[in-house]
Amino acid sequence: MQNNKKNLLFVHIAIALFGSSSLFGKLINQPAFVIVSGRVLFSVILMFIIFKLRKISLSLGNRTNYLKVVLLGIILAVHWFFFYHAIQISTVTIVLLTFSTCPIFATFIEPMVFREEKLEKINIIIACVAFFGIIIVVPKLDVGSSMLQGFIEGILSGLTFALVSVLERKYVKEFKGVVISFYEQLVVFIVLLPLCIAVGLNPVSKSDIFYILLFATVFTLVSRYFYINGLKGVSAQTAGVISCLEPVYGIILAFIILGEVPTVKEIIGGLIIMGAAVYSSMRAVKKA
Repeated sequence: MQNNKKNLLFVHIAIALFGSSSLFGKLINQPAFVIVSGRVLFSVILMFIIFKLRKISLSLGNRTNYLKVVLLGIILAVHWFFFYHAIQISTVTIVLLTFSTCPIFATFIEPMVFREEKLEKINIIIACVAFFGIIIVVPKLDVGSSMLQGFIEGILSGLTFALVSVLERKYVKEFKGVVISFYEQLVVFIVLLPLCIAVGLNPVSKSDIFYILLFATVFTLVSRYFYINGLKGVSAQTAGVISCLEPVYGIILAFIILGEVPTVKEIIGGLIIMGAAVYSSMRAVKKA
């Protein structure tokens, strides 16, 4: 049980950092491709230096394992692009809340990947409660607006994150989480680099460089470490529901830093989402 509590704590820390990282989509004045590429580039360089200093092996054994990590990296690249592009064209609140459809997707994806696990009714109920909270918070969307596009991309980011979470859980037990994270981010950079070259850069400011460096270390390297290692003792369904806390962290910081004031609906929906996440965490501890 002690290890399970530690894994849950790791996932909660990661989700808090994930929620905080959403603000970088507004703070960095660069296209989404560039933001994500800069993020992973600095992170990969730092990780490589740490691995060499600590003599950590980067070997994944055979070709099949490398192909698995390439798949994870491609899905992660798609997720990050949808997430940060959606934030740029809509609002932090809209994207964080639509991204929280992640547990809905994870609930149905996980039994397909892990045949021994059954789809329990309680997991469906918890996911539906979380989704109900999301519905309460999401504002009215005008067809054809950037808000609608951000809404759709937010949901797609939730789908891709659920998929990569389930697949990571399947593979992380065989290798160190930091090694998998290194290869994932390396693949993300390779996939997005051609798009960065095609799109080009906006004029780069000192604040852009500072935020990207902060993004790459605390909000990428550290957050991915906690999340991947947390999945070793927490199901993707539980981790997905805990991710519903991400809007809470993000909305609070958006209020403090960006001046976005949450409405009564957002507060009520946030409390429902938090309740579902807390209940899911308690169930995971009891089952350990």
